[in-house]
Amino acid sequence: MEASGWWPLVTVLMAATPLLAQGDSELTNLGPKDSPPRPALPCHRISVSNIDFAFGLYRRLALDAPGENILFSPASISLALATVSLGAPAASRTQLLEGLGFNLTVMSEAEIQEGFQDLLLRLPTRGSHLLLTTGQRSFRSLGSGTTQKHIKEYVEEQTQGRLGAWVEDLREEAAEVLVNHVALRAEWAQPFDPGATSLKAFFLDEGRAVQVPMVKQKASHRFLHDPELQCTVLQMDHAGNATTFFVFPNRGKLGQVEEALLPETLIKWDSLLRTRELDFYFSKFSISSTTRLETLLPPVPVGGGLPGQPGLGISRDHGFAAPVPHHCNPLCQDAGLSLELAQVTHKATMTLEEEGSEAAAATSIQLTPRHHPDRAPPTPPATGFSRPFLVMTFHTETGSVLFLGKVVNPLG
Repeated sequence: MEASGWWPLVTVLMAATPLLAQGDSELTNLGPKDSPPRPALPCHRISVSNIDFAFGLYRRLALDAPGENILFSPASISLALATVSLGAPAASRTQLLEGLGFNLTVMSEAEIQEGFQDLLLRLPTRGSHLLLTTGQRSFRSLGSGTTQKHIKEYVEEQTQGRLGAWVEDLREEAAEVLVNHVALRAEWAQPFDPGATSLKAFFLDEGRAVQVPMVKQKASHRFLHDPELQCTVLQMDHAGNATTFFVFPNRGKLGQVEEALLPETLIKWDSLLRTRELDFYFSKFSISSTTRLETLLPPVPVGGGLPGQPGLGISRDHGFAAPVPHHCNPLCQDAGLSLELAQVTHKATMTLEEEGSEAAAATSIQLTPRHHPDRAPPTPPATGFSRPFLVMTFHTETGSVLFLGKVVNPLG
């Protein structure tokens, strides 16, 4: 198998999932024979669970909103929830971490938090061709009328206005709000020629089509057709430490592909991907999605407030600041007030152009004092590049899913 820009990510997955390699002899030989093993990073130990959480959440969202565009940032959501878990009581902390896909009999809480701390430090990149920013901040004193304005200004500044007007519907009983953001501007390693872009039909389903601008390119990319899942996968590298996969299911096979989204599937695809000279086109798009996630999470108590003091583990502006001792429960140091996760709002947007892609996301978690409530169709062309497809952008060094979505209508 040929080497690729995605190989570091596959190495991370293989290193973190030894049982996969033991269970499938074909997977043990992935990758170039002479590739030295990459040094293990703390964030690598949480990458498989993070990817598993991302795919599981995607399936829930796809089930709740069939036929609609989907977009979210798994990295933003996981980082925010991991922060909240820091101060939760033991039972609630277990629920939150298991909800994030972790098996606490295999990995300790200290290792998980160290992994997220390392991830938050390694994701930010500032280059001329790749800009990736991430961070988080907690807001208190919510009784003041300026808090909502401050949250809006923070999100707008950190995402450079890409999310539009962020409106935080603050609950009257909210005691604290944590906001996490991720913003990405990534140029293609091989940009498209704007002069080759033209309008073509994109088939929303078997009965509807819209005219959308299609980018066109003749270049070498990693490409495969998966005969088992009946889909085509195109990998396009960015000019930096990121890569994007486009997954084009065959007609009528979208659900089958969605059900098969697993870390093992990524490893399988890497074994099949080959660099080929392609003459292809697919749709430009600009989509956004706002999602309420609290109904998908356990209604667990999370302690006494988000730590915002130096030395307690979270800095008010940058997230994880220092390792938290395993016995420490910083959230519960706030006057004995018991809080619970009440509202989780996530908004994401992504635009794909000839030069590259831009995306941004923000996750807001509101904590409230704990209560105890009761619980004649056109015929599509043969190509799969003009039908609904999946898009997933990875940070290759850390093995993180920055953005994951489904484009049903490229026009939004």
